Order: sequence, then structure tokens, then C-alpha cells
Amino acid sequence: MLRISTTKATARSRALHLEGQLAGPWIQELDLACEATLAVGRALTLDLREVSLIDRPGLALLASLRRRGVLLTHCSPFHTEQLRQASAIDQEITAPLP
Repeated sequence: MLRISTTKATARSRALHLEGQLAGPWIQELDLACEATLAVGRALTLDLREVSLIDRPGLALLASLRRRGVLLTHCSPFHTEQLRQASAIDQEITAPLP
């Protein structure tokens, strides 16, 4: 289960606090919440302080959001390393062939 709460919202930005597990159907829920903010040109911050688990599709979503300018805060060292590796793998896959 993943709880998504708005902690700060202005005309230009929105901050979401996540609690629980970013896995399974909760990935789509987070994607929809983020897209609603990004689609209108607002800056987005995700507070990952209370996220206990992120599965591979969840890591892929966070890596994609980060590439779109979303700020990820309070990410544990373990999840930070997972994101770094997921981003590196993604860059290998999308890199042009020589």
C-alpha cells in the first residue's frame, strides 16, 4: 500500500509525501498523481522519507520522473543507489548505437 499526501501546493509547485511501498498498482497511482501536476507545468517534489520498498517498475518510474525534473527528497541511501543503478541501466538501453 502507498499513501500519497500533498504537503505543499502553490500555483507553481506541489510537494507529495509518500508512505509505504511503491510497488504493484500503487506505481500507476503515483504516476497519475505526478502527471496531473506536471501536465500543467508545475514543479514537483516527492518526499520518499517513509517509503519502505520500491520495486523495479517503481524505480523505473522514479528515474523517469527525475529525468523530467521532479525533485526526490529524503531518499534512503539504499534507494538512492537503486535509483542510480536503474538510471544507468536506462541510459545504456536508450543510448544510440555506435
